[in-house]
Amino acid sequence: MGIFDRMFQPNVEKLEKEGDVDGLLKALKNGHYSTRAEAARALGRFKNNTSLKALLTALDDENSEVRWNAASSLGKLGDGEATIYLLNALQDDNWYVRVHVVEALGDIGDERALEPLLNALEDKEIRNYVAIALGKIGNPHATDHLIKNLKNEDFSFRSAIEEALGMIGDNKAVPALIEALKDEDMSVRRHAAGALGRIGDKRAIKPLLTALEDKRWYVRLQVEEALQELHSRLVEE
Repeated sequence: MGIFDRMFQPNVEKLEKEGDVDGLLKALKNGHYSTRAEAARALGRFKNNTSLKALLTALDDENSEVRWNAASSLGKLGDGEATIYLLNALQDDNWYVRVHVVEALGDIGDERALEPLLNALEDKEIRNYVAIALGKIGNPHATDHLIKNLKNEDFSFRSAIEEALGMIGDNKAVPALIEALKDEDMSVRRHAAGALGRIGDKRAIKPLLTALEDKRWYVRLQVEEALQELHSRLVEE
């Protein structure tokens, strides 16, 4: 398709504002790849069976930008029917498509995604996003798998795991998170404190009080917030 042809592509922004789902469906099916990508993104606003089916088909589009926009929109729609299709898309060759697929699986929260996502923790390109998706699903079965990776050399991965553990809220993670308060990386220490605050286990109080002496103010601030959250939880009990 040449420049002249692209000039006559549908105005996706206008179609979206007008709520013209039929127009968006046509743009998704027939447009230039950039038009198809915009249409895939826009269809995430319209929760109906027709949009869902079109987006499921778009997961197989030849263009990666279309595929990742389709995955993202499926996450916004939140329909469990998309789970199996998204799990198949976990094998996509493009890592950025896989990122959006993982995020969509987390947003949908279907527990059928649990085991495939646990396996995807081995994918170095997307594992941080996988950890967060597992946190959103919230099944304690993931706790041991996440704790095992808290020794990983990648500090950003360790931080993502801690955030996920905080979301899951399993008390089993408390000892490992307490140990992580002494991690060499300040981001890891900060996320450990945040997770302990969310879990709300009183075993974390003394280690968090000690962590108030952390050399980084950014960590100390998170520790203070964690202690406040812990206090609130214990008072409610």
